[in-house]
Amino acid sequence: MNVTGVLEYFDKFTQPGDYICVEDTNPLIPKAAGQGLVKEMGYDLFGPRKLNELKQFLTGRPSKYLVDQRYTDMFG
Repeated sequence: MNVTGVLEYFDKFTQPGDYICVEDTNPLIPKAAGQGLVKEMGYDLFGPRKLNELKQFLTGRPSKYLVDQRYTDMFG
């Protein structure tokens, strides 16, 4: 996973009005589909790392990017 590298690459080409969507940044997102279907099995998380990379990227560019709250957490 290279969230920072991908965002830095596209950052060079973005213009006002463009959208960049970063999915699955919830800290509780499992690494693989189907994990956690049985509570006792649990699952390995990858969300915190991805979320932290996104936060770090956005912190370095406070006036360039906005979070469109119309779509944020749309599905609970």
